[in-house]
Amino acid sequence: SPAPTEARPRPAQAPAADAAVAPDRSQAPWSRTGVPLLAIGEVERGTFAGGPTWRIGTRRGVVLVWRPAGYRARQAGLAVYLHGYFTTVDQAAADHRLLEQFRQSGRNALFVAPEAPAWNGEESVWTELAPLVDEVLRRTGVSSPAGPAVVAAHSGGYRTLLLWLAEPRVQELLLLDGLYRGDDELRGWLEGGPPGARRRLVLLGDETAQRMEALAAQVPGAVLLPRLPLPSGGLDERARAARLLCIRSQHPHMAIVERGEALPLLLRDGRLPALR
Repeated sequence: SPAPTEARPRPAQAPAADAAVAPDRSQAPWSRTGVPLLAIGEVERGTFAGGPTWRIGTRRGVVLVWRPAGYRARQAGLAVYLHGYFTTVDQAAADHRLLEQFRQSGRNALFVAPEAPAWNGEESVWTELAPLVDEVLRRTGVSSPAGPAVVAAHSGGYRTLLLWLAEPRVQELLLLDGLYRGDDELRGWLEGGPPGARRRLVLLGDETAQRMEALAAQVPGAVLLPRLPLPSGGLDERARAARLLCIRSQHPHMAIVERGEALPLLLRDGRLPALR
């Protein structure tokens, strides 16, 4: 379950498997940030750090997009972030300063944050990655990135991430304290793929640390770090080269995204190319 900072009550129920039941909304929303509604088909445009932003209203919820200044489509990758439970993508963007975290990564990528399940029993709306990308490109007019796709998910965002394991362009997965299930599927994804595939899985664990370490013990060559490095230092060469990198988080579950250190660091030291 999403772990609190000291001032907040602990959520009552951990992220669970998709289930054919009504969404359980007995847990109070984690975020109380109010965000104006956006109609289907409406697009709000803005700028951040010199690059254009879009807030897109779709039939599957709001999608946030940022193209950094200096974006070069021929070299660029795709970075998709999936939020966790008890919040919406708009609230996660505001509360966790997602655009700032994307900027700090310094990557040449098209950054996309779609809506994801916020409750147990709530269905994933983007069951495939390709339609999401098509929607983004159509609504923004941005040139399609030619490089790899990296998918990052916090907590319950793992549910959508697991649905995308068959997507051929996904080369790297960053799971921020979200290994609540799917161990075998993730191991199969890591060890599968076409010849020469450079798939990489990064797991950051607080509540899920024991499960993460059990998976690491099954994968030859896995690297296990006792804590997340400081952003100023980053990952060493051995950690960057590992196809399975497991890191014990010194920060509690929600602080992993609230502090804004883990996501930029892991994006920076991963598969996405740098801005130049």
